[in-house]
Amino acid sequence: MGSMPSEVRAVIRRLEELDTLDREEGAPRSVRLRAIRPEVGELLLVLALGSGARTIVEVGTSAGYSTLWLAVAARRNAGRVTTFEVDPAKVALAEVTFAQAGVSDLVDLRHEDGGAGLARFTGSADLVFLDSEKEQYEAFLRPAVEALRSGGLLVADNLISHAGELEGFRTAALGHPQLCGLLVPIGRGELLAVKVPAGA
Repeated sequence: MGSMPSEVRAVIRRLEELDTLDREEGAPRSVRLRAIRPEVGELLLVLALGSGARTIVEVGTSAGYSTLWLAVAARRNAGRVTTFEVDPAKVALAEVTFAQAGVSDLVDLRHEDGGAGLARFTGSADLVFLDSEKEQYEAFLRPAVEALRSGGLLVADNLISHAGELEGFRTAALGHPQLCGLLVPIGRGELLAVKVPAGA
């Protein structure tokens, strides 16, 4: 985690412990943090830093674990993260996460459907990260692609762990005329794609 601020690192560690405990105790899926794996957080950080991402959009905040990794990059890039979450309980958890980590000024947390939120970023997002309910991924693909600027990055979680559920999304994303992408076997499987000009 390199030069990550100590207060962010501490909150990340706490959320990792809570997520592990949730899984070990068999907490209901609806209340678990359902955080990405740490190595996926590192991947998001590297991608956002390497691409100079300033306008970062996340669909599926949960308790804000993945958002923290993105916020670290946003601070270095003089950018912001806009993140969407529909569960009010998770929104409340995320607010605490961002305050404790000292990143509230970098994060625009919206209690809103991600598809509707994506639609407002037409052509301006540098990076879009999808980690929502799996049955929503296909519906979110079009607004996610439209939200991205040319050269922007799309990252989607769970493509290997939920391969069956996400087969339609995977096929549509990897076959999309404006995306050039691949599956990366990190964490639970990440789809990583760049938006290219139409016909390129």
